[in-house]
Amino acid sequence: MRKAVATLLIALLLAGLAGCGSGGAAPEASAVQSTVRAYNEALARAFATMDMNELSATATEDQALNEYFLMAALGEGRVRMLSTLVSIEFGDVVFPAEGQASVTTTEVWDYAHESLDTSETVRAEQGVVYHLRYDLVLLDGRWLVDQVTALDGEPAVGDVVP
Repeated sequence: MRKAVATLLIALLLAGLAGCGSGGAAPEASAVQSTVRAYNEALARAFATMDMNELSATATEDQALNEYFLMAALGEGRVRMLSTLVSIEFGDVVFPAEGQASVTTTEVWDYAHESLDTSETVRAEQGVVYHLRYDLVLLDGRWLVDQVTALDGEPAVGDVVP
């Protein structure tokens, strides 16, 4: 009986120690995923309103500037992009160094390009699949997207509507 109790106590102790080792990473991984979701929501709003200030709470200044150049190019073409994130799947969140995180995603987006002059939809795309890597940094206690990298070149377009 004592042997069984001792074995049970050792098993519980080991389980508790194992939990302590991974418990800190799970909330941080969840925070990184939440930041990526918030970034995508802010990015969609930013392109719809043509105001990259939407990204200030979720992205570094450099990353927001990269997106600004894309928005400016659309504006020069006299179109705005309306986008909807259809789905997102996360890969493992890794922490290569203190204050840094990286996560891969597979995302499906729908887009409509709307004329700034007539408000007509001039182009629509549905089912655009991206495989991305988000690199984040921890600044002032919050995660910010620092860089977004496409992992497989061009997105795969499922269905293009004229």
